[in-house]
Amino acid sequence: MGSKVWIWKNIPGIPGRCNDVLYTRPKSLPTSNLLVFFGGDVQDTRENMERHPDSKEYMKWSLENTATILSEQFPSSHIFVIRPVRMSITRSAVFSCFDNFVSGDKYGTPSFCPMHKALKHLRELLMCCLEHVKTLRMREDIDDYNIETTNLSLMGFSKGCAVLNQFLHEFHYYQEHPNNDTDIRGFTKLIRDMWWLDAGHNGPRNTWITEQSVLRSFAKLKINTHIHVTPYQVRDTYRPWIREEENCFNENLQRMGVPVQRILHFGDKARSLSSHFNVLTCIGSNVR
Repeated sequence: MGSKVWIWKNIPGIPGRCNDVLYTRPKSLPTSNLLVFFGGDVQDTRENMERHPDSKEYMKWSLENTATILSEQFPSSHIFVIRPVRMSITRSAVFSCFDNFVSGDKYGTPSFCPMHKALKHLRELLMCCLEHVKTLRMREDIDDYNIETTNLSLMGFSKGCAVLNQFLHEFHYYQEHPNNDTDIRGFTKLIRDMWWLDAGHNGPRNTWITEQSVLRSFAKLKINTHIHVTPYQVRDTYRPWIREEENCFNENLQRMGVPVQRILHFGDKARSLSSHFNVLTCIGSNVR
């Protein structure tokens, strides 16, 4: 995998919150497209994954490799991979914890709330990242590059979809409180696409958002919605709520007039963790 991946440590967002960010430049320049990715459990930098016996098995899906995979599929986008602020390491597993974007327990199992300042943190984080991009002196003239001129895509995979779900709660909050933070209302208008890739986490519910009021607020934004699933999640007989919630999410958004693309990958194959991760390699061919 040949794309250059930069790792920027401790990029500041809102006061008190920082995240490491991995970046890959677009293959076609110039472009104002930004794709922001939130990964799943286990996924970390190569250096960190090598230290844990369970993580070693999934080195193919390290954050560096994932950034490169996304760059190949979205060549006209700047790729920003947001590393979880915390990795919860147990004897048998490693859990991604996106505490800066969504509250959760010690394993990162999300508990959504009306306001966690996730959108505000993301905006500040990206503004700082764009300053770093300028220092790379690419072929395009980006001296005047700023967040207000970008087209934004947000993508979550597996546990990372919990971050997107928190964004949905905050879209609703800002619509219910229209006098709060004009910067965030402008930031929200930059979002063109949101991608949910085989959502799942280790909690007993709320893998997908089903609250009607939250979905109605999301529908008003007319954001292109992409749902990509595999049997690993939606045919898990031990977690039937994942399939039920995903059906509710998809059907309600379509009924509300949201432009939804829903694709089941590897539907003719048995459930496997391999197909779960491989959804990351399939999405570019389905971009519309």
